[in-house]
Amino acid sequence: MSNPSSRPVIRFHVGGPDFHPVEAQAREIASWLGPDFTCFFHHDKEMFEHLSQTDLLVVMGLFYTGDGSYTPLTPAQESAFSFYIGSGRPLLLHHGAAASYDDSDIFKRLIGINWVWGGERPTQHSPLGDYEVKVTRPEHPLMEQVGDYTLHDELYYDLVTQPGITPEVLAEAAYKGRRLPMVQCFQGGREAGAGKGVYLANGHDLRAFECPALRQLWLNSVQWLLS
Repeated sequence: MSNPSSRPVIRFHVGGPDFHPVEAQAREIASWLGPDFTCFFHHDKEMFEHLSQTDLLVVMGLFYTGDGSYTPLTPAQESAFSFYIGSGRPLLLHHGAAASYDDSDIFKRLIGINWVWGGERPTQHSPLGDYEVKVTRPEHPLMEQVGDYTLHDELYYDLVTQPGITPEVLAEAAYKGRRLPMVQCFQGGREAGAGKGVYLANGHDLRAFECPALRQLWLNSVQWLLS
């Protein structure tokens, strides 16, 4: 860890459109984690200035080229992110963050799982509604005390996985005859020296966070990533 003599430092990347209230979600997650962690919240590119003092980066915000106020990452910001991932420190990617900084090939490679805008097979999502998520790997530490759950959410599908990683799918949801990954984890790939990664696809808004299983899933994810 970068801060071995004190509580682990978790930095939450937040912000973006109001339909994803990620800062409110991040602050709720921090309350779940309690006093054993030091949590910070950074809007947009501010997070890249603090990666050297970070034990776990949680990318939640949505910043993309289709937004009129978007500005691209600088080479220095891409380099800082590359150094963070290459150092072996972990990454937790949440919901719409898979679509962020979509004009940066470096960022997309380093987060590992990406939303695809346009093209022959664009990423899509289901309508908001109540969906059941079934645990497929109950023996994995991420799924400890997490049984099948139902929540109000949207389901992403046809995301793209970067070469070099083969995520383990730990939970899935059914939609239109397909089994869609909702919880995935992976190790390595992306950059020499890369460590653990988790992608939690559930969590469009605060209604999804009313599902008790999500609390346990986030607690397990943080523990696994920092172990």
